[in-house]
Amino acid sequence: MSTNIVVKTFRSDRLKTLLIGLGILASVALLSAYYLGRHGLQSQIELLESSLFEQDAHNRLQQARIDTLEFRLAELTLGESVSELAATDLQAVVVQQQDKIARLESEAVYYRNLMSPGAGDREVFIHRVDLLPSVDNRFLNYEILLTHADPDGAHTVGRIGLTLAGIVENRQTLIDAGASGLIEPEALEYDFRYFQNFAGQLRLPEGFQPATLLLEVTSEAGKVLEQQRFDVPIREA
Repeated sequence: MSTNIVVKTFRSDRLKTLLIGLGILASVALLSAYYLGRHGLQSQIELLESSLFEQDAHNRLQQARIDTLEFRLAELTLGESVSELAATDLQAVVVQQQDKIARLESEAVYYRNLMSPGAGDREVFIHRVDLLPSVDNRFLNYEILLTHADPDGAHTVGRIGLTLAGIVENRQTLIDAGASGLIEPEALEYDFRYFQNFAGQLRLPEGFQPATLLLEVTSEAGKVLEQQRFDVPIREA
């Protein structure tokens, strides 16, 4: 009877020991799995951080290249703008110089005429004439400058006659501006000592295409003092 009791006690202790051992093994396995999993996750995190760092460095490099290209583009654009402005300024200077040269040539002609042997006989010179049709070709704008060559500086009195030559309905036509009412007669009367400017418009007949303008300077006594013919420029559309 006592022997059976000893056997049962001995088996119960072994079972408890086995259970405890299994518990320890399970705990060790769980701890190992935890630490191994944590180590693997940390490695992945570090790998991702490294990739992000590399990508950030690559993005900064690309942004630097973009900034450089934008700066170069801005330089090129500025250079083109400066070149266009410089070309515009140069064109303006050329036009001014051409106008100045034309005026100096006119002055030279005036003084050459003034000092010519027949200057005293002519009295009045056509110094400059500028003609420009209006945009709609209904008017002919004019600017006329007369100068006086009398060495005594006396007043000269008279009028300017304007005669247009051109085409209307395929026919050559001559039109006296004053007699045809293209301009008021008194608009071209002169009375000056040294020079006088005239500026105005001629009202062109409908369908008339002017080709030349004959300008005739007549003294108060009816003597023709100066006569010149000028081409009428064509207005570009």
